[in-house]
Amino acid sequence: MAISPNDISLSEKEYIQLRDFIYKKIGVNLTESKKTLIVSRLSKRLRELNLASFEGYFRYIDTHKDEVQVLFNRLTTNVTNFFRENHHFEYLTKQHLPKIMTSDAKDKVLRIWSSACSTGEEPYTIAMVIDECLSKYPGWRVEILASDINTDALKKAQEGIYTKREIQGISYERLKEYFKLGVGPNAGLLKVKDSLRKYITFRQINLSANEYTIQGKLHVIFCRNVFIYFDKPTQNQITTRFANMVLDDGILFLGHSESIQSNASASAWNLVQQTIYKKNSR
Repeated sequence: MAISPNDISLSEKEYIQLRDFIYKKIGVNLTESKKTLIVSRLSKRLRELNLASFEGYFRYIDTHKDEVQVLFNRLTTNVTNFFRENHHFEYLTKQHLPKIMTSDAKDKVLRIWSSACSTGEEPYTIAMVIDECLSKYPGWRVEILASDINTDALKKAQEGIYTKREIQGISYERLKEYFKLGVGPNAGLLKVKDSLRKYITFRQINLSANEYTIQGKLHVIFCRNVFIYFDKPTQNQITTRFANMVLDDGILFLGHSESIQSNASASAWNLVQQTIYKKNSR
């Protein structure tokens, strides 16, 4: 028998159980205001599994460990677009990169981490703006790590296929340079060219983990519009880990409504422009 969405409810006890489980696993802080949204997103999954209650869903998770990732995917939000908060890319290419790439660094590898890459728009934007200025700096290579907790989002990012609506904001010149237009059954779709893909490696990374196993110091970290889902202690832990991962004078980009709070981790970072932080030199 089909389960009606109106038949599924989430008790306060069940919500607390779910909230604590999510917080422990991925650090996301589900406040009371999110309860209606959570019920809406998960009720569909319960109907797919023909489960009549969240109590039954919790039992299902206990015996189907792969379901934990499905849960994360359903609960995490993927709202992004190309060239979002464009002042970050302006700062990167016009102020920060020239300082790095005109230095006498022996290791001429530019390392950038898009730590909440969602469906890929951010790392591909980074790759585009860097590719455009790379000819000025011979001898340099680029490595962009793009990660997210949501495996559905990562799959779309790796595919690099977007609708015409999704590529709004990209200039015609860039579309010609970096995207292939689909034909036949793929008409209306655009795919990122391999000449841009070559810079990017995609991985699943949980930002609330104690360590990220990323090799080499980073020049830049993008962590935009994800701190809004973490409480202050988790934010502080992440910014402290970030500070240990970037080179001196490395840059951290946060989302438009985010900031580093005044605490021990804040001493490692200096605000240089709105939502742009530079690691303090030791």
